[in-house]
Amino acid sequence: MESIQNFGIIETDKYYKSILNLTNDMIALFDGKRILDANKSFLSFFRDMAIDVYSDDFFLAKYFLKIDKYGYIYDGYLNRSWIENILAAEKEHYRVSISKHEKIYTFGISIKKLEISENIFVITFSDISDLMSYRCLLEEDVRSSHYEKENTQYILNQYNHAIDTSNLVARCDLQGNITYVNDALCATLEYNKEELLGKSIAIMFEQNSEIMCQKIAWQNVYNGDIWKGIVKNIGKYGSVHYFATTIIPIQNKENQIIEILSIRHDITEMVKAKEEALKTLEAKSKFFDQVSHELRTPLNAIVNFTDQALESYDEIVTDEESRLLVKRFLQRAYANAENLLELINSLLDIAKMKSGKTEFKHEPHNAIILAKEAFENCFSLQQYEEVAYSFETLEQEVFIECDGFKLKQIITNLISNALKFTKSGYVKVRVSSTPTECSIEVFDTGIGIPKDKINTVFEPFEQVRDHGFGTGLGLNIVREYAQAMHMKVAVDSQENQGSCFGLVAKKLAKVKI
Repeated sequence: MESIQNFGIIETDKYYKSILNLTNDMIALFDGKRILDANKSFLSFFRDMAIDVYSDDFFLAKYFLKIDKYGYIYDGYLNRSWIENILAAEKEHYRVSISKHEKIYTFGISIKKLEISENIFVITFSDISDLMSYRCLLEEDVRSSHYEKENTQYILNQYNHAIDTSNLVARCDLQGNITYVNDALCATLEYNKEELLGKSIAIMFEQNSEIMCQKIAWQNVYNGDIWKGIVKNIGKYGSVHYFATTIIPIQNKENQIIEILSIRHDITEMVKAKEEALKTLEAKSKFFDQVSHELRTPLNAIVNFTDQALESYDEIVTDEESRLLVKRFLQRAYANAENLLELINSLLDIAKMKSGKTEFKHEPHNAIILAKEAFENCFSLQQYEEVAYSFETLEQEVFIECDGFKLKQIITNLISNALKFTKSGYVKVRVSSTPTECSIEVFDTGIGIPKDKINTVFEPFEQVRDHGFGTGLGLNIVREYAQAMHMKVAVDSQENQGSCFGLVAKKLAKVKI
């Protein structure tokens, strides 16, 4: 061995080197970091691998194999250094394994502090490879386990990649705090990962829906069961998403749940399509119910009044009172027949619109002329002398592109409604424009529209009150025609004070008709 006098150790036996070099055990002096001195067996073992044990970058524990069997140690075992593990003396024997030229060498290892120095240790490696009956098995086990570990990890990475790319994945701890989200889920909900990690899973749900989350977790997952169902999540900016979700409890070897994994499939479009289909079905059912009722009412009246007129018909010649009664019956039958005809015509108009069969002849028209014609055509509809009926405009020409006949029908419907529901005050038609738009407005001081009806007045058969007249289809036709001609229709109203229905169309440059 080389002299170690520089470390304060005095050679007391002249045969010191000879004795240490005669043993097959590998012996070295060690200060916790560096090899200070070593016998021939030690030096020869590592020199065989072209390793200089006195080099500054030599780290002994680097060569210890990580074998998790009784007595084997390595750096980091039990979260301690290998020296600390040996000095703790928690086991009778300690071993290390070192791979050399594709062979596994097993050594019994001991470490003692040098009596004359607290900072220097004597390390002894005793080769017990030949004494270990499972040496060959161990070599193969280490090689195969290393290969299997790498191969398994490689396959597992592919599985993880496949799951991440085809599913929306999240994990959370037992307190419901998010510990992992994949890119697909972040993109769908429009979050960055940093905005979700560490947050409660409730961030994905509607406000005050934590109870629902807890119900899913506590009743199913916390019992070790897999939960499957549809979950409604809310995106960062309020978007609604529906996911077919599988929630899986992840357990350790002791069957203790350590985290919760959720795998989602986006079925938002499917759910929305189903909801739309149900709404359409409900609307159709409601529509047919209302149509049946609306058609039956005037038809029953026509039949009843006609029947009564026929019963009194023979007395018409001789009895003046009977003639007046029969005339009244026929007038009522005629009024209901007109109402029925209006209803049928409106239904046909709507049916044609929905089927796309209604034709629109889009041409440039002077909106002033069309609005004034509709206004004049409605003079005969005035029922109350107390209502002032007027037309206002400050312009001579405002050109828009539309179907002239259908625009007059829209304005006529709006004026008719205003006159029908206004008993005093005024009904006023006004046409105005900006450099880009033309507005046609119908004002009235009639009964107005309740707040709970304002958003539904354009729906079929929706009426402000049960007033006993009208079909409830006029405003629906107004909306459908306006949209088909690329116009906006709006309403502003206060109950018992009046309403304003307005049309807004794109203004054209002045043209010659």
